[in-house]
Amino acid sequence: MTAAPALSLIVHTRDSAATLPALLDSTSWIPERIVVDMQSTDATIALCRAAGFRVIEAPVTAMVDAIRNDYLDAATNPWILVLDSDEHLSADAPEAIAQLLDTQGSAYDAFGIPRFNTIAGQVMQGSLFYPDHQIRLFRRGHVEWQDGHHHPPKVHGGRLLLLAPPCLHIHHQNYPSLESFIARQLRYTLSDSYSTDPASFDFADYIGDAYAAFAKRHDTASDGDLSTALATVLAWDRVMRGLIHWERTGRSKPLGEAFSLPVVVQPGATAAGQSGRAGQLRRWFARLPAPVKARARRLRSRLSDLAGRLRRW
Repeated sequence: MTAAPALSLIVHTRDSAATLPALLDSTSWIPERIVVDMQSTDATIALCRAAGFRVIEAPVTAMVDAIRNDYLDAATNPWILVLDSDEHLSADAPEAIAQLLDTQGSAYDAFGIPRFNTIAGQVMQGSLFYPDHQIRLFRRGHVEWQDGHHHPPKVHGGRLLLLAPPCLHIHHQNYPSLESFIARQLRYTLSDSYSTDPASFDFADYIGDAYAAFAKRHDTASDGDLSTALATVLAWDRVMRGLIHWERTGRSKPLGEAFSLPVVVQPGATAAGQSGRAGQLRRWFARLPAPVKARARRLRSRLSDLAGRLRRW
């Protein structure tokens, strides 16, 4: 085996005993391993201590990303690897990381590692769940996480390399079922940060993002019907976030009820009503990338066809 690089591992945990064994087994070669535990009540701490981790106790928080910054200084080595408790590395990771740092470590300060995501028992091949680069291997002092959920961290200096397969990968056991995906997505939505400034809110922006999310995530060629299900959840996630943001701003702006569900022209609708809504639709539709626009047009066509069938039924 190649000599272990000067590397520190930091893992954030909370009641993670069920997923930790794979992580512990795949990182035993790292010379310094630190777990930041948020008041676990299961066997998490015992497992980590038995595996040689240094345990740091932390308060419970709904948003883990931003508090990562508070514990980066606990690492003493020049390079840091951050993993979640439900992630692990493949067997060739020691050699892959040692070679990467030896050949590219002088040119870059951070590396985006592709991640295999397993959802409801299926390893995702597309739908933006792959390659899903994660900035997790970096030079100490060069990466800073942002507030909120799942925002990519900032790389100070900008010397970032996104790895291309074949290469080192992270393996992520995301969600055991579609229901767990929905539950966690809702938790993220409810606990995220929202501005209270009315000027920051436009519901049309959220609905535009919802259509874009569906178009970008809907990849049945790669992931079959599960892609449709996940794309639907993530599209409605944008709608829910819009409603929460609206409430946080004091409900001071109109929502425009036509945007709360897929837009279908109803028989007998007034020209004025349709033209006003059409203007809002054109405004957010113009901001979409060309490929997303094409998929949104196909979706609109399917929705119109479905509406016609429902009316006939």
